Amino acid sequence: MRCLGRIILLVLVLLLVGAGWLYRDEIRRWGNDVVNPLDKARRTGHPSPTAEARALGKVDSLLKSQSDSIILSADEMASLIAVGASFLPRELLDSISVELGDRTIRVRTLVNSAKLPPRVLSMLPVAPEPFEEVIATGTMTPARAGVAEWKMDQVLVRGLPVPSDLTARLIAKATGRPSDGRLEILMPRGVTGFRVRPSGVAIYRDGAGR
Repeated sequence: MRCLGRIILLVLVLLLVGAGWLYRDEIRRWGNDVVNPLDKARRTGHPSPTAEARALGKVDSLLKSQSDSIILSADEMASLIAVGASFLPRELLDSISVELGDRTIRVRTLVNSAKLPPRVLSMLPVAPEPFEEVIATGTMTPARAGVAEWKMDQVLVRGLPVPSDLTARLIAKATGRPSDGRLEILMPRGVTGFRVRPSGVAIYRDGAGR
């Protein structure tokens, strides 16, 4: 019995180590949020018409002035992303938040399962809840004038990671175009270069992402 107990203990330890490695980014983020809650609040934005208007005003002022760059807040960038994600119907998503990182964004939203297209529902391994929490993290870089590219590195549903190949196939089904996990997000036409940072998003006049 003692030998069996040791084997069970070893299996539990291995499972904990594996889970810790699998969720290492989430654990690190949770630790940072506990230590610096105000820092998380500053780098997390929520879309709104007011923030969108501010963002568009800043981009317009950059084009008309001699400034080299402007800084968009997390709320302002979240608003541009919410509007620019034209591949997703507005009624599909609820309660969107965008967390800024170093060249990355982390989008958390609730997906209204009733609004999912049948072709997407048919690919899901289990029946979804009425509202499913989805968290997607990935690198966001300029693609061309007025377009940003978001490469999803991790997608969590119900707190569990979704395989990258399934993510790519779901995106392809949702958009009707072949996908390798990258998504194009429309930006104002004046946006040709930018750099995402936790403190804000720098938009550059010369189009360089620095």
